[in-house]
Amino acid sequence: MRKKFIARTSVLAFLMSLSLAGNASAYVVAKGVTPTVTGPAVSAASTDASTVTAPVTVTAPTTSTSAAAGGTAGPGFGLGTDTGSVTDIAGASGVLLPSNFYCSNVVTYTYMMMVQDLGLMQQQYPSMKLDTIGTTPDGRALYHVIVGNPNAKHKILVHGGMHAREYISSQLVMREIASLLEMQKQGTSYKGCSIAQLLETTCIHFVPMVNPDGISLVQSGLAGIQTQAGLQSVQSILQMNQVSAEGQADFFHKWKNNIRGVNLNRNFDANWALAPQTIAYPSNMKYKGTSAESEPESKALANLTRSVMPDRTISYHTQGHVIYWKFGDGAYLTEGQNFVNLVHQDTGYMIDDAYYPNDAGGYKDWTVLVLGIPSVTIEVGYGTSPVPESQINNIWAENQKILPDTMIDLYFK
Repeated sequence: MRKKFIARTSVLAFLMSLSLAGNASAYVVAKGVTPTVTGPAVSAASTDASTVTAPVTVTAPTTSTSAAAGGTAGPGFGLGTDTGSVTDIAGASGVLLPSNFYCSNVVTYTYMMMVQDLGLMQQQYPSMKLDTIGTTPDGRALYHVIVGNPNAKHKILVHGGMHAREYISSQLVMREIASLLEMQKQGTSYKGCSIAQLLETTCIHFVPMVNPDGISLVQSGLAGIQTQAGLQSVQSILQMNQVSAEGQADFFHKWKNNIRGVNLNRNFDANWALAPQTIAYPSNMKYKGTSAESEPESKALANLTRSVMPDRTISYHTQGHVIYWKFGDGAYLTEGQNFVNLVHQDTGYMIDDAYYPNDAGGYKDWTVLVLGIPSVTIEVGYGTSPVPESQINNIWAENQKILPDTMIDLYFK
C-alpha cells in the first residue's frame, strides 16, 4: 500500500487527506482548539490493511479547559500538559484511572473528544503506539492503539463503538487504555503482578471507535455529517425508509448502522449468506450489506484481526449486562469457556450460552467460527441505547479488571 507522508497539520487537514469523498469542509473543532497530526495517512482507496500503517502523532491542545464537540466542562475537567490526579473510581480495586481525560468524566463522548484524548495520551505516555487502520465513508480516521510490547507472546484485541447508538462503549475502551498506560507508567502492581511486566508478555490492540460516522450522526444529527457523500447517503436512506422531517430525530436517535446504512455487526463472514436480510435496503438498523466485509469499517477491523491473530478478542456493546461467547463448535470451546467465566467473575454479568447459526455475521461470531479465537461480546449498561452517560462510572467499575485479569491468565499459558 502506497503511504502518503504528511507534514504537521491540523486534524481537519488530516481527515481531508483521508476522506473518501475529499470533502471535510463541515468538520468543526470546538472553540478553535485544533489537535494536529503527523505521520503517513492511509490510502482511502485501499482495502488491504493486512499490514498496519506507520505510527501517526496526534498532538492535543496544551491549555484548553473547555469540553470538545458538545461536552460540558466541570470542576477539574479539561485537557492540559500535566498528568492530573489519578483516581480509583471504583474503590480499592487496585486499578488506576487518570482523571485529566474527557473519557474519565461523565460526558457524552464524541469522536473529537477521543481524538484529543489520544493526543494527550501520546504526550503523557510515550510508550503508547498509535496509527490508523482505515478511513470511514464520511472521512474520519479509524484509530488503532497498541499498549504493551508489540512482539509479545500473547495479544488481545478490544474494540467499541461498532453500533452508533452504543457510543458509551467507546468511552469505556478509552478508559481501559488510559488506565493501563497510567499503571504501566506508575509501576503499579495488580494482584501482586507488575502491570508493566504483564504488558511485556501481552500486547493489547484497541480500536476504540469502529463507527465514528454513525456515532456522530446519533449525537449531532445531520450537523454531524462532514462530507457531501455522507450527506447524500443519509438523505437517500431517509427517503428509502420514508422518514418524515418530524421523524428524523427519533430515526437518528435509534441509529445503529454506519453512515451507509449497514449494520457493521452483521457484516462479517460468519454464516453471512445464511443470515436473513430482514430489510432489503440501507437503514438505521438491521441491514447486513451487500456482502461480508462490504464496509470500510468492518473490512479494516477484519484485516487488523487477521494480521494480529490475537489470543482473545473483546467486543463492547450495549446493553443488558450479558456476555455472549459461543458460535458453533470447535477447538476454541475450552478456552472460550474459561475466558467467559473470567469475564463473568469480574463483571457479574450473565453468561448466554445460546447461539443460532442464522443469527450471524457478527464480529465475535467470525473470530470464533472462522479464526478459532476465544472471544466475548460484552453488553454493558442497562435500559435502552443510547445508555445514559450517568452509567459510565458503574460500567467502568464492572469492567476495569477484565484486561489485567486476562493478562494474568495468558501469562500462565
